Amino acid sequence: MKKIFIDAGHNFSGFNTGAVANGLREQDITFDVAKYLGELLEAAGLDVKLSRPTLQTNLGWDNGSSVNTRWQMANAWGADYFISIHANAGGGTGAETLYFSQKSLEFAQTVQDVYSEEMGLRNRRIWRRDDIGVVRWTNMPSILVETAFIDSPAQNPDVEILRSKRLEMAKAIAKGVLRYLNIEIPAAEPPARFNTLDELPTWARPTIEKLAGKKFLTGDGQGLDLSLDMVRIFVVHDRIGIYD
Repeated sequence: MKKIFIDAGHNFSGFNTGAVANGLREQDITFDVAKYLGELLEAAGLDVKLSRPTLQTNLGWDNGSSVNTRWQMANAWGADYFISIHANAGGGTGAETLYFSQKSLEFAQTVQDVYSEEMGLRNRRIWRRDDIGVVRWTNMPSILVETAFIDSPAQNPDVEILRSKRLEMAKAIAKGVLRYLNIEIPAAEPPARFNTLDELPTWARPTIEKLAGKKFLTGDGQGLDLSLDMVRIFVVHDRIGIYD
C-alpha cells in the first residue's frame, strides 16, 4: 500500500501562520483541503498520514523548526509521496505546483494539470524551487500545491474557490494523484455511515475511540452507525473540551 504524507501548510496560531486576505486564513483552508484529501485517498486504498491532524495543531517552535518538522515526519514515516497544501498570495490568479528533484517532476506536472483543469483555474506553471524545505529535504517525490490566490481580485475565481469549494479542491488534487499512480479507483466520497474505528478518517479516530471507551457511544448493536456530520460534531465538541 502506497504511503501518502499530506501537509496542511502553516500553523493554526503563533509562528508560521499563513497569508490572510478577503476574510480568509491560509492555515484554515489548507487544513480543510488536506483533511478532505486524506479521506479521499484513504477511500482509494492508500495509507495516509497528516502533518496537522487537528485544526489547532501547531508544529515546531519557530518558522524554521515548523518547516523542518514536516519533512522530518514524512521521512521518519517512510512516505512514498509527499503533498503540501498552500494558498498563494501576491494578487495574482491561478494554481501552480512547486517541486525540487527530478523524481518529482512528473508528479508535479500531473497534479498541476489535473487540478487546474478540474477547478477551472489558470494553469500558471510547475516551478522548481531549491529554497522550500518541504520539497527540498524530503526523501520521496514531493510537491507543494499553491491551490489559488487568497488575495486575488474579486473578478477572478480564486477567492470563491478557496472560500466555498474546499472539498472540490481536494477531489481535484486526489484525481491528479490517482492518475499519476495509475490507480483506476475513483476518488470516492467518504462512506455515508461509519461502523468501525478503522472506517473513520484518521482525524476522527481519537475522539470516537475516547467516546466509545467512556460508553458515550454504544452503536446500534452492529456497529457505531455514525454519519460524517455526526463525527464532525463530536470532534468539534472534543476539541473544546466537552468530553474531558
